[in-house]
Amino acid sequence: MKRGLNLTTTLILAFLFIGGLAFYQFKDNSSEYEKKQNKLEANAVVGKDAAAKEKEEQTGYIGGVQYDIGIDKNSSQKAVIEVMHKMTHQKVKAAEKWGAIPMIPDTINQVYNIVKNSHFELKDDLLGILKKWKKGDFEEIAEDHNYFWQHQGGTIGKAYGKMTKTEEETFILNNFGDEVAKEVNAKP
Repeated sequence: MKRGLNLTTTLILAFLFIGGLAFYQFKDNSSEYEKKQNKLEANAVVGKDAAAKEKEEQTGYIGGVQYDIGIDKNSSQKAVIEVMHKMTHQKVKAAEKWGAIPMIPDTINQVYNIVKNSHFELKDDLLGILKKWKKGDFEEIAEDHNYFWQHQGGTIGKAYGKMTKTEEETFILNNFGDEVAKEVNAKP
């Protein structure tokens, strides 16, 4: 009887010991799981904050806004490139942007006519870009921006992408206002 009691006690103690270990392991794993979940949630919040910050940087007021292109048939190639560069700012994502001119049908046509009647060294390249813009084709707008940026000796603010339609609309409202926003939707 003593032996049966010892065996039963031993089995109960072993069961409690194994159960305790299993519970501890489960508790430890769930604690690790919670830590990982908390870290993922924190990263998601940071990611959202970073995305919101980037959106604000891309769509917020950038300064140097002008409504008149400020060039004419006597302007230099350098001045035309500067205007075209500023026009791209409403459509591109870049680390830094300074200056903006509305990219609306009227400004595109004004610049096109100046380049078309010029003797610029880069006339063919500039006309090729302007022809795309006149058609409403902005798929290569980041490349166009970087073409101008490079010709201006850019070191900061290389474009790395194209804004979404919503981001562009926000940029236009923040930098040019309601009137220009209406013109942007007009066909070139």
